[in-house]
Amino acid sequence: MSRRSFHRRRRAQGGCLSFAIGLLAVAALALAVALFITSRMDSSDRNIAVPGAAEGGEATADIPPAATDYDMVLTADSFQREEGEIPVLTPSPSPTPRPTPTPEPTYNPDEPYALVRPQPTDDGFVPVFTKANTEEKQIAITLDECSGGAITTEFAKAAYDYGAKLTLFPSGENVMRKGMGDVLKTCYYTMGFELENRCYSTTAKLYTMNDTMMAAEIWKQEIALSYVLGVRYHPHFLRLYGGDGENDARTHAYLAQEGYLGVAGWTYNGGSMDEGKIGRNLANGNIYYFKTTSEDLRKMNLLMDEAKGQGYAMVTLNELFGYEANAYEDGVNVLAEDMPELADPNVPYYFMKTGDCTWATNLLQRRLIELGYLSEGSADGVFGSGTAAALSAFQAKLGLAATGAADVITQQKLYDKNAPTVNE
Repeated sequence: MSRRSFHRRRRAQGGCLSFAIGLLAVAALALAVALFITSRMDSSDRNIAVPGAAEGGEATADIPPAATDYDMVLTADSFQREEGEIPVLTPSPSPTPRPTPTPEPTYNPDEPYALVRPQPTDDGFVPVFTKANTEEKQIAITLDECSGGAITTEFAKAAYDYGAKLTLFPSGENVMRKGMGDVLKTCYYTMGFELENRCYSTTAKLYTMNDTMMAAEIWKQEIALSYVLGVRYHPHFLRLYGGDGENDARTHAYLAQEGYLGVAGWTYNGGSMDEGKIGRNLANGNIYYFKTTSEDLRKMNLLMDEAKGQGYAMVTLNELFGYEANAYEDGVNVLAEDMPELADPNVPYYFMKTGDCTWATNLLQRRLIELGYLSEGSADGVFGSGTAAALSAFQAKLGLAATGAADVITQQKLYDKNAPTVNE
């Protein structure tokens, strides 16, 4: 081989070698970029995308197909039947007063959480959960209303970064907002949050509604929540607007009928807490209430920072009280369901007083209006000073002690067909 041919061959081999090295370099760079991206994704599963808040968001969990791009809108008139005027029933003439609450539970080794939970009463009232009686360093943080996808996402991400599990109480109206289905599915299926009932209408006052309207407010929120989750979902707790109506016997009867565990109250309104006392207000079993506002988000972050620093676990209501997670069924056409009516609308007379917000108070006020002791349009279900004064006047006319409280005897006399009018 000539010297020139040898050099040509070496140059050709060198060119191939350089080309191969270049290919390897490009491949190595691509691999490094891929590993970097993967490490960023895997380094902390808390950097989670919550769809609905930003364009192009993607869920990171295996979420079942549901109504992501739903075109159905549930409104206040959805599922209403053409039944004409719904009659208003007066209370049952039963003279049975409300029994005393059940005794404090004793420890049962087969049910260790019995001491942690509030207990039902003998008259069928479901418990009101305001605090857990626990020695565990646990608290529950609840989020009310869930007024929009973007703000709810901010709360969810903040809680997830602190390792907290929120219990969400979205109203049905807000569940059906555009994009909220994606947000709620991610909160539930990916983040492990708990979803509960806040009635369908954001400002629903159940104690002002007849039986069918009251049932519809509770049931329609379940349907809305089930619809966006893609399953038939069964909440454990109902939260009432403003916390009013927690002693309404009829609402309790419907909740017991539908398998609810109780009414969700709270220990502290987190948005109203003094910033300087947040750490001192922490205690085992506390339940904190927040609404989806920027100020409440700031306060919730302060609370979570204090709680984490003091070693508190931030758990769901089910976890705090030792209940299993809410049940659900796949493959159910929730839009084909019939609304369950209140099975027994007759609630026995029970003692009522100033401060009560109940349907029984509403009926009491209607009767006082009918007899002329109250002015027209004043039946609002709230037992205030005006109702007490009107009732005192009625009691005085009959020679009863004018206490202004509605004991059983007073109610029996009031609903009697021969009850005296104010001018008799």
